[in-house]
Amino acid sequence: MKKSAFLSLCLCMMIALQSILLPSQAATTEETTLPTAAVYEAPAKTPFGQVCVQEGCRGIEGMVPLGGSEPKLESAVGVFLFERNTETVIYSYGADLKLPPGNLTKIVTGIVALQFCSMDDTVTVVEGIKGRLPVSTLTMGLTNNEVVTVRDLIHALILTDANDAAVALAEHITGNRQGFVPLMNQWVKDIGCTGTEFATVHGVDGAASYTTARDMTKIVREALKNPDFAEAFCAAEYEVPATNVNEKTRTLKTMNYMRDTGVISQFYDQRITGGIASYETTSGACLVVTAESQNMDLIGVVLGCKRQFKENGWQPSIYGNFEEMAELLKFGFNNYKVNRIVYDDIAMNQFTVANGESNAVGKANVNIDSVVPINAQMKNLTMNYNLEGALTAPIKAGQKLGTVELWYRNSCLAEAEVFAMGDVVPASNTGVVIHSTAEMVSSGSKFWNVVGTIVVIALGLAAAYLGFNAYMRATRRARHRRRRQERRRTR
Repeated sequence: MKKSAFLSLCLCMMIALQSILLPSQAATTEETTLPTAAVYEAPAKTPFGQVCVQEGCRGIEGMVPLGGSEPKLESAVGVFLFERNTETVIYSYGADLKLPPGNLTKIVTGIVALQFCSMDDTVTVVEGIKGRLPVSTLTMGLTNNEVVTVRDLIHALILTDANDAAVALAEHITGNRQGFVPLMNQWVKDIGCTGTEFATVHGVDGAASYTTARDMTKIVREALKNPDFAEAFCAAEYEVPATNVNEKTRTLKTMNYMRDTGVISQFYDQRITGGIASYETTSGACLVVTAESQNMDLIGVVLGCKRQFKENGWQPSIYGNFEEMAELLKFGFNNYKVNRIVYDDIAMNQFTVANGESNAVGKANVNIDSVVPINAQMKNLTMNYNLEGALTAPIKAGQKLGTVELWYRNSCLAEAEVFAMGDVVPASNTGVVIHSTAEMVSSGSKFWNVVGTIVVIALGLAAAYLGFNAYMRATRRARHRRRRQERRRTR
């Protein structure tokens, strides 16, 4: 092979080796000189225990009802369906709209009165009570100086919407109606109502008073914790015995037609355990009930339903509150059930433990029940686990591993803390050092980078030497040719 061809081959090899080996060095250099990347700040995570409230149906404040919030009733403006045992919001619509409560106000009048009186306390009706009642008002027929018990007045409040009973209780406790109203407003504030304000003790005040379907559910739930109030709320009828000015026994029948068949039988529902009905032209038809069936204990609220009348102008053709409450309860009982979704001390999942001889098995230390769709099974639920960082051995039994969220579709049903069921010990040390793939690749890359650099330098020097040698040979040949030519000319 001629030297020029050999030189060309060497130069080509040098260029090829540079194109293969030098970029890896350049890439390594670039990685070390990149500017520091901006730190990504993740949005603040919803605190544990609030995910199932803010993004779910757990608790009375649950913002994502299990059954959604699309309108399902004909005319109700505010609706709330709540399961008390599991504290699950099954359905709501307009839950936080401020609406006039009408006669539902008397629930608060009664429960606040029981904070100051016992059921057997006697009340003397102040003279002129009829002049302090709203026009065209519902009453239990109290007269001046009549002596009745608090029990009589509480039952009259709840069963027949008696406005004279509300005024008599207020005047007995604070001396006048106006002084009793601040007690009512303070009580609802204390139990967590944020959209409720009362202007009168009876609720016949136009739109001066207001509440929400969610707040009314809170009011009923709290009031029923008092057994004396619950007695009246759940009664279908009550007899007021003879008094000092009335020799006759008065029989009071509930105006909640879903509780009793005595007046209108078409709305009767044996699952109804209590309630209070209201109708005012300014507030519409409203109704609060409790109902039990299929291991569910429901509170249902409908506010602002439209009542329609026959041609005579006074006889209802559509009551509004009763028909729509029936639809609400049908939706709840026909489509949902109560199931246990978290079991105390039962394995939930396995979690990888770094340097551990085994995985960690997680459990919850609590039983949690929830309302779920009637055909739902555990496989229909999604469990989102949030670990407290990477798990590393050793782990002790009972150590908290993180939390879990249980979801059905777009509603979080519950949250629970997750703990280790048993110990996880570190893996045995065999004395053999095993390098990771990344380490081996990194070490190999560094070695071949050095070798490549040496080869490139050596080839470069060889090429330089060969080039210089070829130049010197060409120069000598040129000199010899000139000498031969000179000799020929001199001959």
